[in-house]
Amino acid sequence: MLIVDVKREILTAMYIEYQKEIPNLNNVKRKFIEAGIDKNEFNVAVLKLENEGYIHNVSYVKGGRNPFGIHSVDLDHTLLTKETVKYLETKLEVDINQNKVDKSNNILKRFSDAGFERMENIISKTIAELIK
Repeated sequence: MLIVDVKREILTAMYIEYQKEIPNLNNVKRKFIEAGIDKNEFNVAVLKLENEGYIHNVSYVKGGRNPFGIHSVDLDHTLLTKETVKYLETKLEVDINQNKVDKSNNILKRFSDAGFERMENIISKTIAELIK
């Protein structure tokens, strides 16, 4: 059974973006905002992911009365750690011998089968960019 919360959704989307030759994890942020996630919810999830060691090199714009004082996050230089990639490939049952498009399509199928529409839309858009 696929158990998903916002952190896992974001981390999975980051993994798929990471499959690109030149990943920009700000694309993940944009797609989640377009899909209707609350900006503060996204920012705090990213903060937690960095704090837990899944990602690094996040830049925070501080200010206002937002949770943890975070106005926004900049993911231009953010990368997944080596351990995170291995963790996700195990959890998502990714065949590391597959090409990036096949890996991403298999992850998409898992989310589609489980009925996670937001993730299905986000992953589909990223796969379309991978194919270009």
